[in-house]
Amino acid sequence: MAELQDNAYDQLLVSIFKSKWKSGLNELTFTKDDLIDTATRLGLRIKNLADVLYTYRSRRPFPAHIAEKGNWIIAAKGSGKYAFLKVTQAAIVEVPSTLKIFPIPYAVPEIVAMNLANDEQGLLTMVRYNRLLDVFTGLACFHLQSHIRTHMKGHGQIEIDELYVGVDKDGRGYVLPVEGKVAGESLGIDKAVGLTLFASTKFPDLTCRPIAVLRQSHDIIACVEFEPAHDISKISVLDIRRYQLTRDKRKP
Repeated sequence: MAELQDNAYDQLLVSIFKSKWKSGLNELTFTKDDLIDTATRLGLRIKNLADVLYTYRSRRPFPAHIAEKGNWIIAAKGSGKYAFLKVTQAAIVEVPSTLKIFPIPYAVPEIVAMNLANDEQGLLTMVRYNRLLDVFTGLACFHLQSHIRTHMKGHGQIEIDELYVGVDKDGRGYVLPVEGKVAGESLGIDKAVGLTLFASTKFPDLTCRPIAVLRQSHDIIACVEFEPAHDISKISVLDIRRYQLTRDKRKP
C-alpha cells in the first residue's frame, strides 16, 4: 500500500512540474486546484493532497525527473498557492556525520522520561528540559508558546513548532522560532523563511534567530541556526552543532 501511495505521489508531482516547466524558469507556480485537477485527470485516488507537498518538503527527495533539472524546493506563495523554486544552495540541510558531538547531562525528570513519546513533541520536550537552546545559542532562553499555526500575507500557512524568547549578557532581547524534525525527516531551507517571517513580523522589537532541532538518534540531537531572511535566496546555515544527552552511569 505504501509503495502504491509513493508512486501516486511521484506521478502527481512530476505531472504538475512537467506542465509548468520551461527551460530558463526558476519559479514554477501552481495552486491547490492544479493538484486536484491533475489527480483527477490521472485517475489518482489521494485522500490528503496536502500530504503530497509535505512529503517532498520533509520526508523524501523529489522524483528523478525533477531532481535532474536542479535543486528545487516547494515554497508557499499564499493561500492555496505554491511554487517550485530553483535554488543555488542545497535544498535540504545535511548534518555531517563527522561533526563533533558535545555531551550534555540528561536533565529530563524521570517520570517525564518514562512517559515520553518518540515523536516531535517528545523531541521538543527533551530540548526544553535539557536547555539545549541556551547551550547552543549562548542565550538565557524561555519557552513562550507551542504549536503556532497562522497565515502570513503572501506566504500562506505557517506552522511554528516552538517559540522561545531569549536574553543575552547585555540584556538584548531575541525571539527564537523553532522547527522540530524527528529521525528520518528532512529539513528544507524553505522552513527558515516561514520561521523568520513569522517571528520578525510578530516580534519586530526582538532580534530573530530561527532554529531547527533534529533528532538523529535516541540521545543525539542536532541544532541548526539559519540566517534570518524573507528571501529564500538569502537563507544560509550559520551554525550546526550536535549534542548527546548523557546519563550519570554512577547512579544505580
